Amino acid sequence: MVARNRSKKVLSGFGSRSGWQSARPRRRVLSMVVMAVVVVSLFLRTGSASADDKTKQIVGGILKILVESQLRGQGGPNQQQFRPGGPRPGDRATPELLKARVSLNSFRQESITLSTLLQNDSVRNAGLRSFIGDAVQIQARADAISQRSRAVPDHRFIMQDVQRLDSDWRRFSYSLQQVPNLSQPCRACIGQLDLFDAELCNSLSIEPQIDRRTLQRQSEGLVVYLHGLSDDIDYELRRSPVRNDLMLKTSQAHQAAVGFSDAVSAGRPYGELVGEYKAFLRKWNPLVRELCAFESRFIERTVLRIQNVNQEIHGVLWLPRGLDRELLIQLTRGIMTEVDRVFDSVSLSLLIQLPHYEDVPSSALDFHGICQHFADCVESENDLNELVDAYGYLPSAWVSFSRHFRNVQHDGIRHALTEIESRLVALREPLGIPGGFDANSARQRAGAIERLADHLHADIESWLRGESKYSNERKEMLEHCAHFRTASRQLHAALVHGTPEATLRAHCSTIYTEWELLHRHIADCDAPDRDHINELLIQISVELVELEAMFL
Repeated sequence: MVARNRSKKVLSGFGSRSGWQSARPRRRVLSMVVMAVVVVSLFLRTGSASADDKTKQIVGGILKILVESQLRGQGGPNQQQFRPGGPRPGDRATPELLKARVSLNSFRQESITLSTLLQNDSVRNAGLRSFIGDAVQIQARADAISQRSRAVPDHRFIMQDVQRLDSDWRRFSYSLQQVPNLSQPCRACIGQLDLFDAELCNSLSIEPQIDRRTLQRQSEGLVVYLHGLSDDIDYELRRSPVRNDLMLKTSQAHQAAVGFSDAVSAGRPYGELVGEYKAFLRKWNPLVRELCAFESRFIERTVLRIQNVNQEIHGVLWLPRGLDRELLIQLTRGIMTEVDRVFDSVSLSLLIQLPHYEDVPSSALDFHGICQHFADCVESENDLNELVDAYGYLPSAWVSFSRHFRNVQHDGIRHALTEIESRLVALREPLGIPGGFDANSARQRAGAIERLADHLHADIESWLRGESKYSNERKEMLEHCAHFRTASRQLHAALVHGTPEATLRAHCSTIYTEWELLHRHIADCDAPDRDHINELLIQISVELVELEAMFL
């Protein structure tokens, strides 16, 4: 999806001018960018013997744009107080800063090792490829903060940057540790990084940095979904003798979720939030086991939504996760139920119109049998590695079965196929299987890119309005921004309409090219007051990296 030999093109486009208002800031930023590029180049050389072309394209392409944006945006509100020439001779570093420098340097060195290990291990474990982009982003951020720590006299100058690094690393570390079959060197490296991160936070008296914005959104979703579950139970089980009992237990779980959401809104400390959430889990876990016994598409769908939120909150709070066998069984049974619905909807006249209709019964039998085998493995309490192996047969069997029905114009069948596909994707998360193309996530990212492109166009227009000196640059940047915005809309529409993957790759290649051109023009324009655009540049680059990684 990314054009080959892009790294030279990126370096020539983004390394030439930094666009700051004075010579010294330009030299500072340029030296930071060159240093970051050297680090990434070293990373590429270290892993070149075992990394495939696609991985090298990710590391060598758009991530260089992200690195430059992050380096230019370092420091937050304190950036104006940062002296590019470094501390003055009379300045003495605070004791906290001296300790932080040691931990930062150790973290930076170990992050390079982790990036190399992930790249090498991705040859035998393809699921690790989707983590490489995040690893290099962590590496670049640690490098930039380490530089900054050596150029300032007071630890308060780097507090916000370290807090962000801690938040990003904790989430990334948690995600990596959920990956099955992760090599022992990788796990040891993650453990070392956890240790250096803890030392760094202790030296600066920084509390664990929770993604409170995400936690707030997820906790509110939990409350809404539990309210909806009560309505589903009330309607679907209206003739069941256990309806009232389940309604009561659901209400109790709902109140526990409200208590947790209120604690998040109030900004309670990490330990209190964990306690509140565990109180919710004590109500929810027994309830979900009872609900799994009922065959209801509405109840099942709401339970899956709650379970997905549950997994997200576990990740944000870094809570250890056991294998949710009830969820796995429910998802698998749901798949087999939807297969039955497909055949209930297929008439004889429709069957004989299907391509290779004579193969339909055998492919359906194979897929149904593999689903049953996976369910048997879950119920027999096979270990995680055996479950991952059993799941490995499902995607190919699904493709063989579903290809017969892809062009069928029947709402019931198409809905059942969509339900099966969503459950197959949902099975990956509790099993810790990373990667894979997730159409829903891709649509969300494409929509975010389109929204950010609109904001960027408006910001550029406002930024250079009335600056006659930069009228040519303004016209050129707005033109490139319009092209990028059009490409983002086309990509979003293609994902919504279920466009084949080959066409999506072409759309992604186009949007990448347009972004590269636009970013270069913004970086080369030395008009004042450009800092407010930096955050948008970072956000767009991050979304493009994440979207690109889905196609690995």
